[in-house]
Amino acid sequence: MNIIEKFTAFAEWYIGRTEKTGNMGFHDPAFEKEMIAAGWKQKDAWCATFIKMVFRKLWTGDTLKAVNAQFDAGAKRTADKVKSAGLFETGTEPEPGAIVIWLHGYGPAGHMGMVRGVDLKNNTMSTVEGNTNGAGSREGDSVAGKLRTIKRPFTKTGLNVYLYIYPRLKLN
Repeated sequence: MNIIEKFTAFAEWYIGRTEKTGNMGFHDPAFEKEMIAAGWKQKDAWCATFIKMVFRKLWTGDTLKAVNAQFDAGAKRTADKVKSAGLFETGTEPEPGAIVIWLHGYGPAGHMGMVRGVDLKNNTMSTVEGNTNGAGSREGDSVAGKLRTIKRPFTKTGLNVYLYIYPRLKLN
């Protein structure tokens, strides 16, 4: 199993995990323990911490230390730190296994998920996202699989793709 398959499988395994109202914890104690280990705190939005928690499963050593330092509870802040640090490849095109960061309008509030499939013909990508809901909001109550539009006109009140982080290290 390659790294993209592992990342996808790890993320998909959590689909259906739900939170307690108000970001006060999770109904699955084992999931909550993993989220706390990744840096989640009560009342925090948790989409970015969910992706960090899953992404941490792929790495060891210095790369894991970098993930722990660069990824936090803020989607845009994480994207900016990862891009600035230059350890992982980043870009503007979706691909399976990439982490997608959206900004809400002009930002800095955002949302984060993992791309599990891309359909360029239909301009869609399937994702796994934490802190989402059935309506596809960036605020939600569960880990869910979603179908998202890849490219669309910028909207002041919607989610706009900001950056993709690819699960591969830059070669120096």
